[in-house]
Amino acid sequence: MSGKPRLTYINGRGRMEPVRWLLAAAGVEFEENFVETKEQLEKLVKGGDLLFQQVPMVEIDGMKMVQTRAILSYIAGKYNLYGKDLKERALIDMYVEGITDLMQMVLMFPFTPAEAKAKSLASIEEKATKRYFPVFEKILKQHGQDFLVGNRLSWADVQLLEAILAVEEKVPAVLSGFPQLQAFKTKMSNVPTIKKFLQPGSARKPPPDENYVALVVGNQTRGNMSGKPRLHYVNARGRMESIRWLLAAAGVEFEEAFLETKDDLKKLQTNGDLLFQQVPMVEIDGMKMVQTRAILSYIAGKYNLYGKDLKERALIDMYVEGLADLNELITSNFFQPADKKEEHLATVMDKAATRYFPVYEKVLKGHGQDFLVGNKLSRADVQLLEIILLVEEFKPDILAKFPLLQSFKAKTSNIPNIKKFLQPGSQRKQPIQEKDIPRLMQIFH
Repeated sequence: MSGKPRLTYINGRGRMEPVRWLLAAAGVEFEENFVETKEQLEKLVKGGDLLFQQVPMVEIDGMKMVQTRAILSYIAGKYNLYGKDLKERALIDMYVEGITDLMQMVLMFPFTPAEAKAKSLASIEEKATKRYFPVFEKILKQHGQDFLVGNRLSWADVQLLEAILAVEEKVPAVLSGFPQLQAFKTKMSNVPTIKKFLQPGSARKPPPDENYVALVVGNQTRGNMSGKPRLHYVNARGRMESIRWLLAAAGVEFEEAFLETKDDLKKLQTNGDLLFQQVPMVEIDGMKMVQTRAILSYIAGKYNLYGKDLKERALIDMYVEGLADLNELITSNFFQPADKKEEHLATVMDKAATRYFPVYEKVLKGHGQDFLVGNKLSRADVQLLEIILLVEEFKPDILAKFPLLQSFKAKTSNIPNIKKFLQPGSQRKQPIQEKDIPRLMQIFH
C-alpha cells in the first residue's frame, strides 16, 4: 500500500474528473489505474470490488469507494474542503448539486448524435447563462468574498471552476456577462495546487474526443417561521418522496405547500426562492434549500441519521447513491413510450434483482447487524426500505431470493416512526398513475 489514493477509471474525464480536481486542489497525490478493456471492467465486477458493478472507484483509507458523490463528499470532509459547520456544508451541497446538474449536460454532450449536437450545445449555453451562472454571480456579489462559502476554499469553489472551464471549451465567451465569475476564475486558477493541476502534464484529462466516446461505449455493461420544515413540491412522490421518508423516520413533523399549476412554480421562480429555478424546495432552519441530495444530507446530519464519523458517512453515501440510481431508473419508466414501457420495466426489475439488491443482501450478511451501517438507523436504511417497497409495487416477489432483505424490511417497517408513516392517512404519497402524468407535465413543462 502506497498510502496514496488509487483511482480506477478509464483514461478520460467522465465521472472521475471532479475527483481528480478535488484531490489536486487539496494537494493530494494520487495514482491511477486505467480501465482499457471491457474484460478489465468485468474482472473488477466479478472480483466484487465494484459495489454497484460500475466505476469510478477510489481506494482510500482502506476502503474501495464507489459512487462519485459519495467519494467527493468523503474527500471534501477529509481534507477540510466541506465548510466549518452543518449550515456551511448545506450551502456547499446545494451549490455542488447545481453545478453537477450543469456538468451532467456537458458530460453527455460527446455522446449526442451528430444531428442533435447544435441543439444540445445551444441548450448548454442557455442553461449556463440563464440558470446556473447567474446564481453564482449573485452569490459572489452578495457574499463579498473570494469564495462561495465562508472565506476559504471549498469543494464548491473547485467544482465551479471545473464547470466554468468545461463550458468555456464549448462556448469561449460564456462569462462575458459575469464579471464576478471572471474574477473568481482568475483567482481560483492561481491557487497554487490548482495552478499546478492546470499545467500541461498533470493528471487533468483533455476534452473528450471520438476515441474517448468509443472507449466508454465499448466498456459499458448492463425561511419557514412555523418551526416545522415546509416542503414545496407537487402532490406526488417524485424527488420529494425520499425527503418525506427521512423526516418521518426522524420523527419530524412537516408542512407541505403543493404546486397545483404552472403559475405556482413561476411565482417561486420569480420571487427568487428557487436557487436553480426548480423544486423540490424545503424551508428549514431559516434556509430555503433546493437539490434533493443536499436537502437529504442536511436532514440526515441534523437528526443523527448520518453515522458517527466520516467513514460511516462515506458508507452511507455509497449505499444511498446506489439506491438513488435504482430509483432514477424506476422513475424514468413513467416517461417511456407506451410500446417500450414493458421492456424497460423488465430491464429495471432485472437490475434490481441482479445488481442492486444483491449488494444490500451481502452488506447485511457481512455486517451482521439489523442496520446497514454501524448498529443504529441511518439515512441508508430509510432509503433502502423506501426502494424495496417501491420495487415491490411492480414485482411483489422481488425479495424471494433475499432472506436478509426480507428480515430487514420487516424490522425496519416496525420502527415506530416508520410504521406510523406507512399507515393510511400519512403524508406518504400514493404511486404515480398514468392519468397523473399530463397534470405533472403541465406544471413542470
